[in-house]
Amino acid sequence: MGGLLTAPLVVFDYFANAMTLLGWIINNAIWHVMVGTGIAAVPFITLVLSEWFKARQEGDEAGTKGILTVNRIETRLYAMILAYAFTCLPLLQVQLATADIDESRSLECGTRQFAAGGWSEGAFGATESSIGGQQARIPLWWAGVHAVSHGLTAAAIHAIPCSTDFESIRMELDLHSVEDPGLQQEVGEFQRQCFGPARNRLLQEGGTIESTRAMDVDWIGSNYFQATPGYYDSFYAGRPIAGFPYDADRDVSRPNTGPGLPGYPSCQEWWSAESVGLRARLHDEVGAGFWDGFRSVFTGSDAEDYVIRRLVSPRSGAASGNLDQAVVGFRGLDGGSSFWDATVTAGSAIGGALSILPFQAGMDMLKQALPMVQGILVMAIIICLPFVMVISSYSFKVAGMATFGLFAMWFLTFWWELARWINSNLVDLLYRSDAAKLSWLSAANNLYDRMVLQFVEGMMFLALPTLWVGVLSWAGMRVGSAVGSGLRQGSGDAQSAGKSGGQKAQATSSGGKL
Repeated sequence: MGGLLTAPLVVFDYFANAMTLLGWIINNAIWHVMVGTGIAAVPFITLVLSEWFKARQEGDEAGTKGILTVNRIETRLYAMILAYAFTCLPLLQVQLATADIDESRSLECGTRQFAAGGWSEGAFGATESSIGGQQARIPLWWAGVHAVSHGLTAAAIHAIPCSTDFESIRMELDLHSVEDPGLQQEVGEFQRQCFGPARNRLLQEGGTIESTRAMDVDWIGSNYFQATPGYYDSFYAGRPIAGFPYDADRDVSRPNTGPGLPGYPSCQEWWSAESVGLRARLHDEVGAGFWDGFRSVFTGSDAEDYVIRRLVSPRSGAASGNLDQAVVGFRGLDGGSSFWDATVTAGSAIGGALSILPFQAGMDMLKQALPMVQGILVMAIIICLPFVMVISSYSFKVAGMATFGLFAMWFLTFWWELARWINSNLVDLLYRSDAAKLSWLSAANNLYDRMVLQFVEGMMFLALPTLWVGVLSWAGMRVGSAVGSGLRQGSGDAQSAGKSGGQKAQATSSGGKL
C-alpha cells in the first residue's frame, strides 16, 4: 500500500470533500462487485459474439470474412481496453484537500478568493482519503477530469474583478441594532422631544426645501437641525438625562434636578456631546470590526452618520415619496409623470416591501442549499459511472458525455460566484458617487431600486446556471437538461421552506396586519 500512486485533488468546500470521497468509495465497491461476478467482462464477450454473428450473416463469399472479423474485433477491443483502463480501473488513491479560502480577501472582493498554494486542515488532517476506514481510489481519466474542471473553475472565479462588496457591508450593517432597552427608549424620547418639534418648525416656515436638505432633515441626526439656530439649540430634553450635569443658568426652574444631579441638555448637546451624547452611544452599538472595514471604504467625515442613520431610521425613501430610479426597466417608458403611473409605482413599492422578506428568506435558503445539492449530484454521477461504462460497452462517446456532465456540474460554482459578485457590486455599478452609495446603504432613498434589484439579484443564482446548461445543449451535450432538472428539484424545497419562514416572520412582526 505504501507504493500506491495517489491523486492529490482539490475541492472548494468541506461538504463537496465528503460527498466526492463517499462517491468514489461506493464507486469502488460497485466496481469490485462487477469484476468479482464477471459483469465487467460481459462487454468483451458480447463484442466477440456480436462480430461472430455478423460474420456468419455475411455468408462465405470473398473468403476474407475471417480477416475482416478479426480486424473489427481487434479495433473495437483496443478501444474498449483503453476505455476500461482509463475510466474504470481505480488505480490512484484519492487524496482530497479543501482549498484554503482567504476570508478577508473574499469579503473584500465579493467572491471566494483562494489562498495561493494552501490547503485547509480537515477533520482527518490536511487531506482525506478514507471514510470509516475505507480507502477511496479513482481511475486515471476521472482524476484528470476532476483536476482540469476544478482548475478551470478556480481560474474563471479568479478572473472576476475584485471590488468592494457593498452587499456584504449592507448585510453586516443590517445585523446591527440598538440592543440596549434604555438607549432605545432615549432615542424615542429624542425623536418626540427634539426631532418632531424641529421638523414641525421647518415645515411651518414654508418655502422650498432642496432635495439634499430634504434627505438630511428626514432623520434625527440632521446636520441642518444641529447647525442652524432655532432648531436643536432651542429645544431641550423633557427629563434629566444621565451624563449631563446640572446647569443653574439652564435648569434652575426645572423639576427633579439640582446641584450634583443630571440636568436638562439642549437637543444639540443631547445628540452631539462626546461619550455621553446619543450619537456617541449609538456609535458604540456598532462593532469596532465593522467600523474598521467601513472606514477603509468610505473616508468622508459624514460617512459614519449614514451608518447611525440606518441603525435608528427604518424609514426609507419610498415612505417620503422618493422613488427616483436608476433602474428604468420596461414600464413607464412615457416618463411616468401621470397620476396613474405614480399610483402604480407606489403600489408596486408597497407590494415589493410586503413580499421582499419572504423572497429574501427563500433565496437565502436556496443559496445555502445550491452547493450542497451540487455536491450530492456529483456524488450520484460518480456512483453511476461503473454502470454507465459497462452498459455502454466501455464507449468513448459515453465517457465523453459523463465528462461533460461532471465538468458542467463543477463549473456551476463559477456561475454562482459570478451571481454573488453582481449581487455585491450592482450598487457600485449603478451609483457612482460615495454619497449615493451611502444613501443606498442607509436606506435613505431609492428603496424602489433596491427592491427591484434584490428580486433580480436573487434570480441570477438560478438564471445563470440555467443558461449554462442550455448552452451545453448547443454543443450536442444532452446532459444540460438533466443537470438543470436535478438542481431545480434538489433546491426547490429549500427555497419554499425559506419563503414560508419569511412569510411567518413577516406576519409575526406585523401582528398579522398590513
